[in-house]
Amino acid sequence: MDSVPPASRPARPPLAGLVLAVALVAYGWFIYQDGAPYAGGADSSGYLNSARLLASGRLTDRVRTVPGLDPPAWNTFFHQPLGYAVKPGQTEMVPIYPVGLPLHYVVGAWFVGFEKTARVVNALASVAAGLLLFGLARRVGLGAGWAAVAVALLWCCPIWIFHALQPLSDCVATAWVLAAVLAAWHAADRPRWAVPAGAALGIAVLVRPTSLLALIPLAVLLPRTGRHWRHLVLGGLPAAVFLGWYNATLYGGVLQTGYSQGGSDLWSAFGREFVAVNLAFFAAWIPRVLSWPVVLLAVLGLAWLWPGQRRLAVALLLWIAAFLAFYTPYFCAGESWGYLRFLLPAFPPVILAALLAAQRLAAALPRTARRLAPALVVLGTASFQLALADELHLTDIRSGERNYWVAARWIRDHVPADAIVLAMQMSGAITYYDPQPIVRWDQITPAQFALLRQAEAARHQPLWAALFPFEQRQLKERFGGTWRVEGREGPVEFWRLEVPAAP
Repeated sequence: MDSVPPASRPARPPLAGLVLAVALVAYGWFIYQDGAPYAGGADSSGYLNSARLLASGRLTDRVRTVPGLDPPAWNTFFHQPLGYAVKPGQTEMVPIYPVGLPLHYVVGAWFVGFEKTARVVNALASVAAGLLLFGLARRVGLGAGWAAVAVALLWCCPIWIFHALQPLSDCVATAWVLAAVLAAWHAADRPRWAVPAGAALGIAVLVRPTSLLALIPLAVLLPRTGRHWRHLVLGGLPAAVFLGWYNATLYGGVLQTGYSQGGSDLWSAFGREFVAVNLAFFAAWIPRVLSWPVVLLAVLGLAWLWPGQRRLAVALLLWIAAFLAFYTPYFCAGESWGYLRFLLPAFPPVILAALLAAQRLAAALPRTARRLAPALVVLGTASFQLALADELHLTDIRSGERNYWVAARWIRDHVPADAIVLAMQMSGAITYYDPQPIVRWDQITPAQFALLRQAEAARHQPLWAALFPFEQRQLKERFGGTWRVEGREGPVEFWRLEVPAAP
C-alpha cells in the first residue's frame, strides 16, 4: 500500500513516460476525430437535450402539443421524446438522465460550442483516465512500463472505445472514479487530499449515480480517522447539495431520479431471476473485452497480494465486487455486450491486479526479457482487444450516429412546418435539431391514432412519420392506412399519410 520510495524512481523521465505522453495526445485526437457528436438515440439525445436546456437557463422543456387533442382522450406524454418524461396532464417535460454529463457539455460548449463539446469532453475524459490510471498504477507499485501497459489495456478495451466515441456518461464517470480513488490513496499520507477525493466522487455521482459504489474501496483506502472523513464529506458536499436540489426541483424529492418518472418503479428492474443469466454473460464477455490473460492474471494477482498487502487486495477486490454485485440482478445487464459499460468503473482494478501479477512473474526472467515483458504483454492483449473492436465495427460509430443528424436535417428541409411527425427512435434527435411537434407512435393506440387523424384533418396538417427499418412494419400493422415514401436518408425513411385507415 505504501507509495514507491522516491529513491527508486529514476531522475529522468523513463522511455515509458515519453511513450505515454505521445500516446495521450494521439489517443485524445483519435477520440475527438472519430467521435460522434450527434444527438441520436435515447441516451445521446437525452444528454444533449438536457445540456442545451441547462445552457439556456432552464431545467424543463415545454411539450410540443397538437391543437385539438386534449385530455382525457389524449395525454401530453404521447409527445415525450426519448430521454424525457412527461407526467399525464402536464405541459412541461423533464430530462430523465443524470445531470452531471450535461453539465460537462455545457462547460465544454462555452469554449468550443455545442457541435464539438461532446467530442472534446470525451477526449479529455479519456486522456484524464489514462493519466489517473498511470498514477494509480505507480502508486500500487507497478513500474513505469507496466503502468503504461495498464493505460493501454483500458484504452484498447472495446467497451471503452465504444462509449468514448459517443455522448455517453460511462467513460466520464470512470475518469472521476479514478480521480477519487487516487486522491484517497494520497490522503493516507496527506489528509487534505480527502477533500479532492470527496469532490471527485461527488462529480462522479452527478454523472452516474451508481458511482457512489466507489465509496466502498475509498472506505478501505482512507484511514479511519475523523479528520480524513470530515475532509471527504466536505469535498463531496457541494455536489450532494446541488444534486438534492436538482432532484427535488425536477422530480419532487431529494432521492427521486429521472428514471422513476412516469410512474415506473426503478427497483422493479432488479430481480433474482436475472442473476444466473447475467453472471453467465459476464463470465463470457468480460474476458473477451479485457482478454482472458488479464482476467486470469487478476485472480492470481489478488491471491498473491492477500498475505503481504491485504489492504490493497481488499480495496481492489471490493472495488470490483461492488459494481459486479449491484448490476448482476439488473434486468438488462446481460442483454448485450454494450451493457458491460455499467461495469466499466470496475475494469481499472482488474487491470491493476493483473499487471501486479504479470510484473511479479516477469521479475523471474532475465534482465533483457524482463524489460521487454511489458511490450510483449501489450502486443498480446491489446492486439486481442483491438481485433474484437474491429469485429464489432466500433470505428463505424460516427457514420452510424450521423444518420440521426442527416435525417433531422431532411425533416427540417422537406417536411412542412405545420406537419405532425410520428417518431420513436428519431424522437430525441428531432427535438434537439428541429422544432417539429412529434407524436410517439409506440405510445398511442389505434383509437388514439384516429383522434390524431381527426385533428390533422380539421387543421389541414399533414401527417408524416420518420422511421428506422425496425419501426416500419410495426407502424403499418398497428395503424394501417396508405403511406407514401417521400424520402430516405441512410436507414431512415420518411412517410406521408395519403389515405387514412378505415374506421
